[in-house]
Formats: sequence, structure tokens, C-alpha cells
Amino acid sequence: MGLKSRLARLQKAMQGRLSSFELADGSRHWFNPEYVYKEIFLHSASSMCAEYKRRPRPEPPEILRVIARARDPREAVKAVFPGNGTVFIAYDLEALVEHGELVPRSFVAGREHGEPLEGLSEP
Repeated sequence: MGLKSRLARLQKAMQGRLSSFELADGSRHWFNPEYVYKEIFLHSASSMCAEYKRRPRPEPPEILRVIARARDPREAVKAVFPGNGTVFIAYDLEALVEHGELVPRSFVAGREHGEPLEGLSEP
């Protein structure tokens, strides 16, 4: 059995556990949804902690940078976050989909990212 046929069999076997979306260059990006959800959750929690401590946020998860390179970023977001799984993301998904930019979003309702929170800190 040749290397190409072995690789094809392995890819077919893995596709049952993986999801994918098409990139602008025509290739596909395959990902494990369980790993991606965990990675994004942990990144968001780390981002909240960093903001609380007034430190820079950690680097964004790789999957968000890949979504920016998708042929159709909106469809890529749907593939990565089926249903309403986008609630706990540290970035503005509309900016990602429309412009391919990772723009931090605020974790405080009604506030912009970086806006001071007077009256909410300790005296």
C-alpha cells in the first residue's frame, strides 16, 4: 500500500471526528470541535483574568486566525460555533467575519474594550 493511499485512509477515518471549512486558497482546514471549544473557553477565561489584573490579553487561539483566512468567514464561524456557542469569545466576531480583524471585545455589557470602569473597582 502506497503512502498516498495510507494517508487517504487515515484522513477518511479522522473525518468522522473532525469538522472543516474551506480556506481562501481552496484548501480545507480540519479541526477537532472539542479541542477548539476548550481552547476558546480557556483563552476567554485567561483574557478576563488578564484584564482584571490590567495585563495584556494572551495571543488569540489559532482557529480564530484561520477563520480570518476562510473563503467564507461567516460559514467558517458557523462550522466552528454551531448554535449559539459564540457567547464566550474574547473578540468581535463581526469584525472577524467582515474585515478579517481580531478586535478585542469587552466582557462588560454596555462598555467598550479598554473603557475605564469607574465605580467598579476597589477603593
